Amino acid sequence: FSLDLAMRTLGFLYLALGSLALAQAVVGVYPLPPTPIRALNPHLTPEEVERALRAGWPTETLPSLGSGLAYLGGGRFVGLTDRGPNGDCPDGRGKWFPLPRFAPALVFLRLEAGALKLDRALPLKNPLGKPVTGLPNLPGEDRPFADKACGEPLPLDPDGLDTEDVAPTPTGAFWLVEEHSPSLLYVDPEGRIQVRYVPQGLGLKASYPVQEVLPPILRLRRNNRGLENLALSADGKTAWVVLQSPIGPTSDPGFAESLVARAVRLDVSDPMRARVTGMYLVPFSDPKDYPKKSLPKDMMFSAAQWVKGEQVLLLERAKGGARVFLVDFAKATNLLEHPEGQSEALDRAGVDYGAKGIRLAERRLVLETWRLKEVDTAKLEGLALLEDGRTLALINDNDFAIEGDEGPTRLWLVRLEEALR
Repeated sequence: FSLDLAMRTLGFLYLALGSLALAQAVVGVYPLPPTPIRALNPHLTPEEVERALRAGWPTETLPSLGSGLAYLGGGRFVGLTDRGPNGDCPDGRGKWFPLPRFAPALVFLRLEAGALKLDRALPLKNPLGKPVTGLPNLPGEDRPFADKACGEPLPLDPDGLDTEDVAPTPTGAFWLVEEHSPSLLYVDPEGRIQVRYVPQGLGLKASYPVQEVLPPILRLRRNNRGLENLALSADGKTAWVVLQSPIGPTSDPGFAESLVARAVRLDVSDPMRARVTGMYLVPFSDPKDYPKKSLPKDMMFSAAQWVKGEQVLLLERAKGGARVFLVDFAKATNLLEHPEGQSEALDRAGVDYGAKGIRLAERRLVLETWRLKEVDTAKLEGLALLEDGRTLALINDNDFAIEGDEGPTRLWLVRLEEALR
């Protein structure tokens, strides 16, 4: 088994070097072999797939499995698709969906013979067993179309999900976050949605239970920049969810220059009655820290992983690569207890947080991916920490090869300089 071999090799090197610290290194690269889209969504018909290819989708054998990632132990992972194949309309009028019945899916993966192998897929479905779609929910989100020219509109779907991160529970169920509304979902071991938690005041009605629990300020998330990050404590009782980007429109300079994102902590010990227990501000890097010219609006958090206590790994990315930070919420100000905590004024650029008595979450840099020549840094969207606390798995989102030149989904194993737990 290739993962065990990589670990044994690293152990030998460590003994050979004695007390010298090991440098960060890529210890394995695992591409996904060509995989037909119906392996993820058996309910799709061959005719639907052929129609999508005729409509301009270049290939159906390079699916995206890396919108989220969690480690299951023994070299096994659970990955996650997003809303499915989609591309930008001309003039930014919306998105085209060549497979409008595609259902976001949990994907169970293992590492074998230098490749990423798909064991099975679990399309998400409502409690009656009907697969959900990836289509937008409400007016104001991306307008969906069936064709590349965006002349054939599709209906909105209140059940639709753009899933972005996953965390398995000790009971075999799953927590997911998604971008459309944005929301946190509890899914049973068979992929049936049990409840969807959305921001207060959203007014979403779906075929499964919807509860307005999340802070209303999350409704101000930027389009296609919703809840992207999810971390779950080992006992399954505490969840952290983090927006992908700052809130507010980039047409407003105050928001366009912002470099903070909202994070929410929840008590999920009763999955059907989740409670918000904290809300925090997490800082982004200075865009100048990246190897390619980036602006504040380019900064994104794209994956999370619980480490210990109040500490969470966050994958930050911009143009030219990604950085991984260990984020500590222990001393950060809980905005639920601050008089201005629900105000969007806190999310604008130039705020003097010290004067307001607000402490942002503390961060420590763990990894910069552009320093590892083996890692394709184009669109890393998932990370997971392995048993040793020192090996990090990274996975990319290849956008279902919507342009045709993205290449396959890949998973990288990276040995860190020190154990994180």
